[in-house]
Amino acid sequence: MAMGILSTGCDRQDHGGGAGSGGHGHASAHGGVAVELGDHQYHLDFVAEPSTGVLKAWVMDAHAENFVRVTNASWSVRITAAGVENELALQAQGNAATGEKEGDSSLFLGQADWLKGVERFTAVVPSIEIRGQTYKDLRFSYPAQ
Repeated sequence: MAMGILSTGCDRQDHGGGAGSGGHGHASAHGGVAVELGDHQYHLDFVAEPSTGVLKAWVMDAHAENFVRVTNASWSVRITAAGVENELALQAQGNAATGEKEGDSSLFLGQADWLKGVERFTAVVPSIEIRGQTYKDLRFSYPAQ
């Protein structure tokens, strides 16, 4: 299923027009970019750390307020910066405080030296499955434009 363009039933007034949402979406809970999945089903919340070359992504609910634990061990994102495309694997992260672990986590992290110093990029999540639903070709700009 491709990402949703329109959504119905959301009466919240704090929509941030998340990237990839066709105008509907919510602001990033972590100060990055929230990408809507499906017809207002979930969000991926991305935060880049240029100083370390780290990209973090959280799986969030429809309003980008609550974490959603998923069974994925990893998934990938294709990042294009300065005309060069690279693929980055994001691995599930454990958290002793919340009990999250690989196979039951909302946080995913990837690190690459080629991402160090990169503050702007475009990206595509080729495919991600969340709770039995597959989302494909999720495109976004970082930071959101």
